[in-house]
Amino acid sequence: MSPEVFSVLPDVVWYLTQNGRDMWCRVPYGFFFSTADAAAAFAPKMQSSFELQPTGVPAKELLSPQGLSELHNMNVTRIFLDPEIDPQTGEVYGRILRIASEAN
Repeated sequence: MSPEVFSVLPDVVWYLTQNGRDMWCRVPYGFFFSTADAAAAFAPKMQSSFELQPTGVPAKELLSPQGLSELHNMNVTRIFLDPEIDPQTGEVYGRILRIASEAN
């Protein structure tokens, strides 16, 4: 992950989780948020059958070799940062961070 990625992420990144640890995602997409409030507001919009709660983790931890390996294991290749939902189409949109394959 390039150093520029850290310039767009806050020190603490929030994601949604069902169990307090594992990131909820929609493969190949994951979702990072700048604040716990933004994550909590987004959760019901995804209409998941799970009760999703925000959890915060230092960005450097999420984007460490171990964190990136976990994203690869989940088959996540793109991360939305502070995503929005288009009210007309229901599509998720926003800034996307691409996760390179482990071979790169």
